[in-house]
Amino acid sequence: MEMTGRYIINAPRDKVWTAMNDPQVLRQAIPRCDEAIRHSDTEFTAVFSFKLGFIKPRLESLISLSDIDAPNSYVMTAEGKGKLAGLAKGQANVTLHAQEEDKTLLEFHASGDMQGTIADMASKLVTKTAQRLADDFFTRFDEVVTKET
Repeated sequence: MEMTGRYIINAPRDKVWTAMNDPQVLRQAIPRCDEAIRHSDTEFTAVFSFKLGFIKPRLESLISLSDIDAPNSYVMTAEGKGKLAGLAKGQANVTLHAQEEDKTLLEFHASGDMQGTIADMASKLVTKTAQRLADDFFTRFDEVVTKET
């Protein structure tokens, strides 16, 4: 599965960078996220559920950051597992571009793979759900970051 996205965040790049590295901000922005726990400056765990058709799998995901070029970019790698969800692995290259009027253009290119019962049954649904989750996340992220301005 491949995904790309471009989102305008209504906050300056430094503030967006700080928020993208704050598990508590991410917990508020990730739809149906129950917890986000920081393990180090470059690693945290997020536990969340998502709706996939008529089922709601729960996923525990270890997220690691690498190739960090603050406040411009990083590579985010995630490995998740869950009873219904099976195994999910993914990587995203995230880049922030300062824009006029204290706005930030966030671009990402992500690739991922899911294994397990759900992936076997509904690969097209998984791709659509992943895109919807990304759109929901960035809409919520913009709201959380903007609220703190």
